[in-house]
Amino acid sequence: MHSESPPRGSVRPLSRTEVILTPGSPFTHAELRAMAIDGVVRRVVGTAYASSAHEETAALRAAALGATLDAGIANKAVVGRLSAAWIYGCSAAPEAPVLLVPAPRRLSSAGKGPGILLHEVALGDFDVVDLGPVQVTSPLRTAVDIAVHTEAKTALPVLRRLLARPGLGLTLSLMRRALESLPRQPHKRRGREVLHRLEAGAAASA
Repeated sequence: MHSESPPRGSVRPLSRTEVILTPGSPFTHAELRAMAIDGVVRRVVGTAYASSAHEETAALRAAALGATLDAGIANKAVVGRLSAAWIYGCSAAPEAPVLLVPAPRRLSSAGKGPGILLHEVALGDFDVVDLGPVQVTSPLRTAVDIAVHTEAKTALPVLRRLLARPGLGLTLSLMRRALESLPRQPHKRRGREVLHRLEAGAAASA
């Protein structure tokens, strides 16, 4: 996908004070759960926790997800689709993170790990944002992927939140141009229908 890179807004590197805790570093999972009950920490995703004193930013969510992934996967794959929307604060935390492997890069079967969904895709120069321990699809690429690959009843509320999120730089016009710039795509028609419904809803509420 070729388009100008949207503003990154609140997407920033994780500061040293925003520490992610996982079992064994240095607390056990039982200790982390007890600390969460006491309100000292909160679970961010999977087995990754953060101090309750820290604001939950895109960078913190990215760091938390990265802490749950095998290093070999985190270094080669890009967080995408609804999982990327979660990092931007616009979807629920993923039970099985969606990771995109840029073609022609490959992951060995031994490096895939359980509990993740992998898709081999083509990624353009402006499709990826670096958030420290993981790479994430840009807000624009994330929105278009969700329109194309996600059922409308799930996609529509997430896309509305992405459009309304300050700092992501998304507009319906930008999303439509990006969708039409895609090469041959099996679900492109579904993406058009989702964007048409978004436009109809925006017009009705105007």
